[in-house]
Amino acid sequence: MRLLLAALVLAALPMQGAAQAATRGAWESLDSAARKSCERDITRIASKARVSAVSGRVSGIGETRDGDRFYGLLLTGRTAGYPSQWLCLYDKRAKTAAAREIEKR
Repeated sequence: MRLLLAALVLAALPMQGAAQAATRGAWESLDSAARKSCERDITRIASKARVSAVSGRVSGIGETRDGDRFYGLLLTGRTAGYPSQWLCLYDKRAKTAAAREIEKR
């Protein structure tokens, strides 16, 4: 178990360094573009959906030679008056998003 934990920590170190190399402005620009694209996809699949906040972010998805490809957002809001959550993956190369509502069970 310790060996597995150590391997995960070591694997995450290169990604952490790459994430810190970006400027604050670059992260804000990425976050803004991703949120806008995600909101468009959410309203495409649920016209009465309204996003109110980003409650989580995931970077480093789909690592390639020139960096990671996807940026994930967990969004909260309402659909037709009811609380909703969506998971959205933003493709940084294509500048497109794919969002799906998270169903509570």
